[in-house]
Amino acid sequence: MSNCNVTTPPEVYFLHPCSVKIDRITISGKFHAEQNYSKLHKSHWIESKQIDGRPIEFQLKRIDENGEIKGNIATLIKNQHKSDSWRIDTSNHFNSRQEKEYIRDVVTLFDSPHVTRLDIAFDFINTKHSGMKYELYRPNTTVKLKRNKAGQIETIYYGSRKSDIQYRYYDKKKEQKKGNKPIPKDIDSWERLELQLRGNKVKKWFNESLKMLSYFKRPNLSTIAETDTKKFFMLVGIINHPEYLKELNKRTQSKYRKMIKNNKGFDTLLSEQATKVLIERRGQIQNEINEFLV
Repeated sequence: MSNCNVTTPPEVYFLHPCSVKIDRITISGKFHAEQNYSKLHKSHWIESKQIDGRPIEFQLKRIDENGEIKGNIATLIKNQHKSDSWRIDTSNHFNSRQEKEYIRDVVTLFDSPHVTRLDIAFDFINTKHSGMKYELYRPNTTVKLKRNKAGQIETIYYGSRKSDIQYRYYDKKKEQKKGNKPIPKDIDSWERLELQLRGNKVKKWFNESLKMLSYFKRPNLSTIAETDTKKFFMLVGIINHPEYLKELNKRTQSKYRKMIKNNKGFDTLLSEQATKVLIERRGQIQNEINEFLV
């Protein structure tokens, strides 16, 4: 049985080396805020912005037993340049079933609600080869690195943030520390791989997740070094400088792309674990998505 869970609470992450969850979801549709003002307040939505006396943004706040605000659960915002078009944006981090119901209360007031953005996150806890040693080998994809002051890689972006598909791989533990957020005990390393989908790609979240995981691997070229030094040095160069691949002739490009695709000289243990749990939890994740719309 796989050691992975879906929507694992942060306090028990360390019990599961791998997990998969919905990390963010956006629901869009036609909505008339002024006509439903009282209903919004009844469901604990607070107006936060207006233009010319008309509301353009509401926020759903988390309030503790003492009546103090402890954070933002979701945002309801009017889309610019589109009459009566609104969207609800939430990180899907709920402390109770009631918090999700407050969102559903508003979605039921939408005309033709549909998901316009979906982020799927894979968390890897206390893995053997931690330290941002994995990469995503996807052909013809722009790659942007974000480093800390010491020059260490903290985040790798694959593709444009505003495109229909973007991948992100980052050190989640460092991100939590920077935000002064609690980190459960016994977590030595915590890395996250995220898939961001927009538009029509949202409906293909499962296949797009599988595709992303097929690109996720760690270079492990020792076996190739022992048998074919030329291929070893070629792959080292391509891995460290993927932009140079296009300088090779098409036949050579095809040869080494095929090797990478077939995982020759790569460790795929994490992607295999994540693929297994994704398949196991496919129905549960889809049900979570559907719950926002029903």
